[in-house]
Amino acid sequence: MELKPKNYITLFIVFFAVLIGIQGYQLYNTYQLKQREVLALVKKKLDNIDDSNLIFDHNLLSKDIARDYYIKLVKKEITEDGLKHLYQIHAQKTSNELTKYVDSVFKPLGMHVILKQEILGIYYKDAVKPLVRGPITVYTTQGAFNHPMELSTSKWVTEKTETNKIEGRIESKEILYVFSVPRKTSYEVVNLNWILFKELTSLFMSTILILTAFIWLFYRTIKNLRRQDKQIAVLHDVVDNISHELKTPVATLKIAAKTLRKSADDKIIAVIERQVSRLEQTLDPLNENQSAINLSPITVDELQTIFSDFQLCNPTVKLTVEPSFNTQICLNLTDATTLFYNLMNNAVKYGATALGLRFEAQKNYLSIQVKDNGQGIAESELPYIFEKFYRIQKDNIHDTKGLGLGLFLVKNIIRKYGGEIKVISKLQQGTTFIILLPR
Repeated sequence: MELKPKNYITLFIVFFAVLIGIQGYQLYNTYQLKQREVLALVKKKLDNIDDSNLIFDHNLLSKDIARDYYIKLVKKEITEDGLKHLYQIHAQKTSNELTKYVDSVFKPLGMHVILKQEILGIYYKDAVKPLVRGPITVYTTQGAFNHPMELSTSKWVTEKTETNKIEGRIESKEILYVFSVPRKTSYEVVNLNWILFKELTSLFMSTILILTAFIWLFYRTIKNLRRQDKQIAVLHDVVDNISHELKTPVATLKIAAKTLRKSADDKIIAVIERQVSRLEQTLDPLNENQSAINLSPITVDELQTIFSDFQLCNPTVKLTVEPSFNTQICLNLTDATTLFYNLMNNAVKYGATALGLRFEAQKNYLSIQVKDNGQGIAESELPYIFEKFYRIQKDNIHDTKGLGLGLFLVKNIIRKYGGEIKVISKLQQGTTFIILLPR
């Protein structure tokens, strides 16, 4: 069973959606893989930095100093806010130096990485509730975190025993201070998306190219199929029109032949000759072979005869020729007759009630304008009106009879003489054909 055009389009949409899904899945997997590679490299570099005590211990609160401050906090010699303020001051002091150090590692790789370590809480002995609630920033580089990722987590346990003398007594008491400090180190690659975009640019562009080529090929295929369908429909219509045009002369010839069998008559022979001539005129336009140019140009009188005959056949059409024509045209009589009759008859077929012809002699060309006030031609039809067998359609129905050869013959005649033809038209505003012929 033959599929309809809309079914082909539906199948294309389905296959195209599948292709987009496959390409999108491939891009997503590649994105994830590249992201893991970048983050693995960053973590490896940061792990090496984290092992450097020079940066993180010597320039911040050391463990012994921090523990002594925790003991003071237990003794209420300092407050929780005071301890946090101390960490904040030390974090700010080391921020610039740490930023420079981290940038020196990652900038050569085209990466912008920020880093920070936080204390999640400070717990005294086995207490469930923290002595100090976190997070407390221990160190950080410059820059705001939007999507921090965990680099590492650890727990620092420290203890110290102090001997306190009891007032008024000789004896003393030992107190064990034990602190548990969970910590988390976070990082973020600020320009991660840009890095991945650069890595995936070639793959992304190739995907776009494949999808675009797929759409273009489908478009061209559908366009060619529609053009072929249109040509087939036109050819069928042409055959129907030719069949219609041939019925009258064939029927006349049959009657003439029967009459001629009974008695020879010069009038019957003349009828036969006219009908044969009519058949030839009907079939001649179908022949694409152009005869050689007849070098005998049309005379002014012959040209006036063409216009007079047209006016005689179309008395309701107002025909204006300006200025009074006195310049010789290089066309011979046959070509001139075909050219002007086709242009003028087409105007009448498509609703013209007024027709103007203007001749203007230029330096190397003769300009001929044929202007009418007919229904005009849609802009979408203009590229095709000179094609063989093409006829303008309205709602898929031809309003006028014909073979669709008139403008095709006109263009071939003008081309044969080395000229040019242009058309200007708007719907309901008429049409103007501009012809340039070498003088």
